[in-house]
Amino acid sequence: MENLIHEPSGLEDRVHNGDNGKDLITAEEQFLQNQQENYLLDLFQKNKHTPIHVSQVVLNGAEQVRDDVIQSYLSETINKADTFEQLCKYSDWFHYKMVGNGMVESVSQSLDSRGSYPVQISQRDYGNLNFPSSGPETLSVIDVVPIIQLHPIKRFSAKTGTNIGNGEGDGYIQFQLRNMFNAGEKLTFDATKGTKTHSSYLLNYFQPLQSPWWVSDTTVFKNARQLGHCELFLRGIASGIKSGYLHDGAVNHEWRWESLLRSCDVRSDFASSHLLFSAGDDVKHSVVHSITRDTRDNIIAPSSGQMWKFINEVSLGKFWKTNLEYNFTKSWFNRNFITMSSTVKAGYIHNFHAKTYPLHLADKFYNGGSNDVRSFQLMGLGPKDIYDYVGGDTSLSYGLSLFSRLPFKRFYDSNFRLHLFFNGGRLINRNNANTTDTLMQMLSQHSLSTGFGLVFRHPVARFELNFTVPITAHTSDATRKGFQYGIGISFL
Repeated sequence: MENLIHEPSGLEDRVHNGDNGKDLITAEEQFLQNQQENYLLDLFQKNKHTPIHVSQVVLNGAEQVRDDVIQSYLSETINKADTFEQLCKYSDWFHYKMVGNGMVESVSQSLDSRGSYPVQISQRDYGNLNFPSSGPETLSVIDVVPIIQLHPIKRFSAKTGTNIGNGEGDGYIQFQLRNMFNAGEKLTFDATKGTKTHSSYLLNYFQPLQSPWWVSDTTVFKNARQLGHCELFLRGIASGIKSGYLHDGAVNHEWRWESLLRSCDVRSDFASSHLLFSAGDDVKHSVVHSITRDTRDNIIAPSSGQMWKFINEVSLGKFWKTNLEYNFTKSWFNRNFITMSSTVKAGYIHNFHAKTYPLHLADKFYNGGSNDVRSFQLMGLGPKDIYDYVGGDTSLSYGLSLFSRLPFKRFYDSNFRLHLFFNGGRLINRNNANTTDTLMQMLSQHSLSTGFGLVFRHPVARFELNFTVPITAHTSDATRKGFQYGIGISFL
């Protein structure tokens, strides 16, 4: 490989993009490192459109990653750089993919140069630079040599634990085998067993493909969850592939196959007819495709950008299910003091045998909860049969949120935000109604709510504590007036 050299580097001036918390360095060395980093970042900013050519890459610590995999990742990222701006961006992509796909623990990068040399303009495409026809025939290009240090990942890890109290207990075990074949492969086993809770097991195999943009995974699982007054036991296998392009305006796809055996155990003396129809065993085979375009600057707490996601699921011989989600986020004033986020979700299920086989409760849409239409209980919005919320086959929900930094100097730069929201939604069962009647139902008699609260934007998840007030609700809706707490990565 002509662009890949395995040899140590003597360069002392380095720009670190990885997690360097493990480096044992003195305070003086840390100061000099930060000073050099700030200098180089300022240099990159002033010369971000300067033409460059990556003649080779010096790589250290790559013993645990296959050469063909490294070459593929470099060819798709760093080796494509034609300017300093592109080099910074592609270096971040290389770091993100190497760490995210489980090949290394972290990546450190530095830069060296061999000087500059003239290049015929017609020989290379420098998209950010435009020259008139009467302009120069040659261009001075800087020959750069990225120096990359890969920090190996731990191949095996295990966790065990127990919880005991009030005459009951449970235990769990989890282990991971990572980078088994030096290409980011990961095998995960997770098991939980309790005295009063059902056992759950999960076995997952994760496999990055040759390209840095595609990964595949296969999961075998067994678990149980509560669905109203029904205890739902799930056993099955799921396998799929998905893309993770980082380019501007990139559209990512995911294809997934699922085969499930579902057992609904009804233990209530007041079970509804809808619940009884879903009782017993049910086999489901389905194909799922999702397409996503996300330009937001942050997935959990964005300040700008938009995202749309379109999901289609076909359950063989049973139904077609489609779901559309759109989010738009915009900020104003200094340092994004005010941020507005608006979200719309819509879904529809077409039952292939509506007159003979009703939809299983687990396949329907459910609205309501702290992460969905606020001021309503979890799954507490929409059709109800006796004491059971039975979901719907046509869904619409929307929300508008305003976030503000805390107007106090001490907390201005914190991750806390003031929050004001307005939510609404409608959930129905079509019952074979025509399209016009369905639209009329979906566009009228919405359940609405509003409220305010405090949000903490953690890098892993978002925490909300809101005081919520329902504005309008159906008699069947389970409302929640007062404080409501939510945690997650996706909110309405």
